[in-house]
Amino acid sequence: MKNIIYLLFAACIFLFAGCESSTVEKSETPVKPSVQKPAKTEAELEYERATQDLGGEKISIETYELDKKIILEKISELNIIMKDKNYKLWLNYIEKSSIDYWSMKTNLSAVSKQLPVKGLNLKTLEDYFNFVFIPSRMGRRIDEIRYLSSTSIKAVQIRNDDTIVFYNFKKIDDQWQVELPRL
Repeated sequence: MKNIIYLLFAACIFLFAGCESSTVEKSETPVKPSVQKPAKTEAELEYERATQDLGGEKISIETYELDKKIILEKISELNIIMKDKNYKLWLNYIEKSSIDYWSMKTNLSAVSKQLPVKGLNLKTLEDYFNFVFIPSRMGRRIDEIRYLSSTSIKAVQIRNDDTIVFYNFKKIDDQWQVELPRL
């Protein structure tokens, strides 16, 4: 019986020793090198910010660059007008519905109550120009434009993560005009 146990034991050892595991080589699938897109330029990022609120409308980069150039030129001209306090020339830059709105006594009275200078009562559109428009925009730096639509743009300054709107422009008869904010 001992011989049978030794025989079975020896057979098991030979079986285990004879079963050599074969190493299976992994077939390496070729790894495609990742194609990294070049980082976007600051101009491309600015264009994206400028057109991000358009919804379905499309503005070409050429149109954007032209509009930005025109808007910045108008703002530069407005800076001179404000420095000279040239009300009559300023009117040429303002769209008609804004002139009509801010010529109304009720609107001038309402904005007078919101002014930081207490007791100042705006009576005319020229008062609005001198006491609201000029102080809120004089010497401000405009960094970018942002489209609201193909005919409406806001000119903004970027401070840290804040976007400050200083001008709204509306395209009327193929000309960009200042649209004054309403109450």
